[in-house]
Amino acid sequence: MMPRTSDVCLFTVATESFVPGTLVMIGTFLKHHPGFDGDVVVVQDGLSGASREMLGAAFGRLRFEAVSPGMKDRAEAVRPLLGDQTARLYGLEAFRLAGYRKVLCCDSDLLFQGCIAELFDSTEALLCCGDRWFLRGRPLDTATGLPVPEPGRLDRTATARNEERPAGGRPVLERTFNSGFLLIDARLRGEATYSDLLDMVSPELWRDGWITTDDQWILNRYFAGRQTLVSWTYNYLLPEAEAIRAREGLDPGRAKVLHYVAFPKPWLSNEMLHWTRGDFRCRPAPEFKLWYDAWLDCLTRAWLRNARKGLTGSRALPERRLSATAAEPAPVPWSPAGRNAP
Repeated sequence: MMPRTSDVCLFTVATESFVPGTLVMIGTFLKHHPGFDGDVVVVQDGLSGASREMLGAAFGRLRFEAVSPGMKDRAEAVRPLLGDQTARLYGLEAFRLAGYRKVLCCDSDLLFQGCIAELFDSTEALLCCGDRWFLRGRPLDTATGLPVPEPGRLDRTATARNEERPAGGRPVLERTFNSGFLLIDARLRGEATYSDLLDMVSPELWRDGWITTDDQWILNRYFAGRQTLVSWTYNYLLPEAEAIRAREGLDPGRAKVLHYVAFPKPWLSNEMLHWTRGDFRCRPAPEFKLWYDAWLDCLTRAWLRNARKGLTGSRALPERRLSATAAEPAPVPWSPAGRNAP
């Protein structure tokens, strides 16, 4: 029996290049949680009207929210350092969601293969899964975000300058987590927390530290000691499959949630052409077939859903013109009130 979910929110960030991933993440979550009756909130900045309409038509229950002005200002301040990757900070918007008992914050490159509803009744404040450094037993320097060198060897962790940056006796973070799957309790959200997190989005955080372009470093610093790590079945980092298999004896096919970390993403076919040259930065992964199967399933489900309403077909399609110039939604206080009915 599924726990109560009317006060649980599924949250993600969507950008134009991640629309297929967003479709598959939400679609596979709803497929494996057929009784889910909570909100589905999608934060976006510059997502086209056509993409918003297509996603809305696929599920009929999405609520699109604009990035807050405060976050946009902070993102602009660090744009000289992060370039066009500032959208990867927008996951912090989940922490200003109000009125929910739990918020499930998911990256748009996740694929659900099973039900995770057993987590919804957890009394823990923050459920998450270890990142690649935790998998490798490497604590991070709290000041720089770089992995602490292993005793007895020179560590050449890749940084902007590819240089050694030892901790030098400074505090370290030892239970670091990946921010792609977070179940956040109400007590860790709200204006005070959100304001603190925004204050951390500053050029000083990246200028002398590890050049990472997402919210993970901020969240690991802010919530250090308050996180509860759960099995990698809930956030199976595919590039770390060998390490996860060694730790938990878990293969990707049996994981409840797959995470297509790094590039190429399954929907970026041009990126995958690097495989033809034997590009050492990535390798063909059999788990991509799982994503393609899910992609086709999600499209089929959306087509059937709308066909039943008479929205598809040779006559109906020309009448459903998608506008790429729809007005951007304005930020509003977030709460379950005003939920769009399925």
